[in-house]
Amino acid sequence: MTITDLSGTTGIVTGGGRGLGRSMVHALAAAGANVTAAMHISDDIEEETKDLPGKVSAIVADIRDPVTCTQIVADTISKFGGVDVLINNAGVGMLLVSETFNRTPTKFWDVNTDAWTQIIETNVNGGFQMAREAVPHMLKKGWGRIVNVTTSIHTMQRAGFSPYGPSKAAMEASTSCWSEDLEGTGVTCNILIPGGAADTNLLPGNPGDEGRSGADGMLVDPVVMRAPIVWLASKESDGWNGKRFIGRLWDEDLPADAAAVACSAPAGFADRA
Repeated sequence: MTITDLSGTTGIVTGGGRGLGRSMVHALAAAGANVTAAMHISDDIEEETKDLPGKVSAIVADIRDPVTCTQIVADTISKFGGVDVLINNAGVGMLLVSETFNRTPTKFWDVNTDAWTQIIETNVNGGFQMAREAVPHMLKKGWGRIVNVTTSIHTMQRAGFSPYGPSKAAMEASTSCWSEDLEGTGVTCNILIPGGAADTNLLPGNPGDEGRSGADGMLVDPVVMRAPIVWLASKESDGWNGKRFIGRLWDEDLPADAAAVACSAPAGFADRA
């Protein structure tokens, strides 16, 4: 396994205080990157990561607000001197619709309008607004990374998972569009997913609780995001654009390029045309 050095790289992780986001913040900082961890609720992640090579700056922010997205990017540039990597990880799940969604599906006509709006504004609009603010700075440098965290194609279309599934489908399609827009610029746009329901706060109960399960039974540890996100944030992933990577399938015993090939496919829905 190659050790990747991200010294001199600056990233933003939305939803950086919990679950998948927290795991990726740790991985990036451990590799030497400076990271802004944008989160909805105040957290102790700065203290928790203080001994890692990279610096972590926590910002309490609501990415549903376009002005806040502008401020996150501006604060990152002010503190660290630039922005190289954006990880659109912040997301609201089906718990907002029903606390028993993983056992009793909710019909779409029973979804509360406010819940629908919050999920779409966070999972879709927030990701767009963050990318819109960050990408111009990357284009000026001729290098950068957008990584969108979506979900499995099956979950996007699963009965009882509206609007969470459709919101992730929107970001899946956006990744395909954005990657083509960015082709040849040195900035890439890819997807990273855990590869199953993850043991995070998007599910009923608390992470680590005995008996917890997703809709398919299995739960994935958020640590599966660490190795692939470090590679995606590095120059080692130059030329990889418009792909989706499954963290659970990343084999750390392989060279990084081989691991990437083994766990990747084109982003989007081209095979469903």
